[in-house]
Amino acid sequence: MENKVLNIGENQLENRDYARNDSFPFRIGYEEITNYRGSTFGCHWHPEIEFTYILSGSMIYQVNNNQYLLKEGDAICANQNCLHSGTASPGLNCQYFAITFHPTLISGYRNSIFENKYLFELVTNEQLAFAYFNSNDHDSNNIISVLLELEKIYKEKIIGYELLIVSKLFELCFYLYQDVYRKLPNKPKNPHKNIMQIKSALNYIHVHYKEAIRLKDISNSCNLSNSSCCRLFKKIVHHTPLDYLLSYRIQKSIPYLLNEGLNITEVAISVGFSSSSYYSEIFKKYMNCSPTIYKYKIKNYKGNIN
Repeated sequence: MENKVLNIGENQLENRDYARNDSFPFRIGYEEITNYRGSTFGCHWHPEIEFTYILSGSMIYQVNNNQYLLKEGDAICANQNCLHSGTASPGLNCQYFAITFHPTLISGYRNSIFENKYLFELVTNEQLAFAYFNSNDHDSNNIISVLLELEKIYKEKIIGYELLIVSKLFELCFYLYQDVYRKLPNKPKNPHKNIMQIKSALNYIHVHYKEAIRLKDISNSCNLSNSSCCRLFKKIVHHTPLDYLLSYRIQKSIPYLLNEGLNITEVAISVGFSSSSYYSEIFKKYMNCSPTIYKYKIKNYKGNIN
């Protein structure tokens, strides 16, 4: 049942329960892309590094301005603070696991050689916002092998498994540094200004989505013209700003819709729609059914699994 969404807060920062574990900021999550609403997880970022490995099927994965079709056996790294999203390939499901960890887990004490010489270079280099590992590429074998070993260790969780995980994370960073970073062209480090602007625009939408927002309001929030804002949104988020706003309103309306105490008109107004008819029209566009039918499906689904 497509009912899963990422818990995304201000400025597209994902709210992560595992990140609150300061003693061991590491997790592996197992996912199916079709479990997400619309078979997609939305554009977001987090201060952790994330490696995604495709167990079966395929999906279209985007990091900042770059898009890849990931297939079974492939992997990709989304670096710290980079916008990334994923959507199912047409007609296909995708099962995958994501390894997420904060760099402080292996950086050691402040100003250590691990932090200054290696991790700082890996997480701040704008050319290393992502790294794609093709299962058919011999140069990707080292990284993919370590990811599978990490997954095995995490699954088995033998006594002392955390020590093994950290040792493998060092190995992972070694190959990332040796096989990817050192092969990058020698270019100046320029910040991705466009990414920061889109983050600002997304944050504006998330804060003001209940209000009457115009394209000009979104553009002004990130100091872009209307045309530039639309162009960058399509390139990075794969929606126009107003399409994204409507989609976000629909996403935020689901908890209201499932509240038995609210009717459709009250739900529509709660998330910024001017009328119940327009809300129902947009809901059907994004969810492929009316709000009433969706509510019935969810209620029936929950009844069947209880």
